[in-house]
Amino acid sequence: MEMAEKYPINPTLMMGTVKQVIDDQVTLNLRGRLGLITVPEKLILSDEPIKVGQKLQFYFSYIYVVNDPLDYDFTEIIQQTECFSCLIGGHIIHVDDTAVRVQVTDNLGSIYVPRRWIFTNVSLKEGLHVEFYFSKMIEIAEETNKY
Repeated sequence: MEMAEKYPINPTLMMGTVKQVIDDQVTLNLRGRLGLITVPEKLILSDEPIKVGQKLQFYFSYIYVVNDPLDYDFTEIIQQTECFSCLIGGHIIHVDDTAVRVQVTDNLGSIYVPRRWIFTNVSLKEGLHVEFYFSKMIEIAEETNKY
């Protein structure tokens, strides 16, 4: 049985808190100490400037190592006006004993998550191609912002 059949990478609604905003890059601490995600502001649906401490939600899946990456179309995620998941790709730029950092293709950010978020049947190393589901981020309204 192939890994893709055994472990589907279904997107899940995730939440996090803005840790920092530098230039147009926003770094988010994932809820539950699950890692850090840095994205350009264009991937956040908001009419207001993004501020440290804001709570955001978005769709994200486990990350799957692929031998033959697809020609991912990032137009869909960039043009989103709602929060829905798209399959996108990237490559591993750092591996340590506990975590992996992925650079998203087309400079759409980076993801630093525990190794358990990576599905693979090969040893993790820098340069491996990956794919995962991701969406634009949207601010969580204050009344639902209870974590």
